[in-house]
Amino acid sequence: MNKIDKKLDVSAQNGKSKYLNDWKLEVCALIGFCFSGVIFILSGIKHGDILTIIGSCVWLISCVIWLIPYRKYLNP
Repeated sequence: MNKIDKKLDVSAQNGKSKYLNDWKLEVCALIGFCFSGVIFILSGIKHGDILTIIGSCVWLISCVIWLIPYRKYLNP
């Protein structure tokens, strides 16, 4: 049983290290989502569509909130 536990521990650590730098891709994708939110806000302003503006603001705020946990990777 002890051998199985050790084997599971090692495989769990290998799985974590495999995706250790994926946070960079996630942050880039979230920044892209933020840019798209800004573009949709500008489009809503241009066309006078209040629902587009409100929805895009909610989208942008949600993406910024989603970025908050990644501060630990960005602060040295």
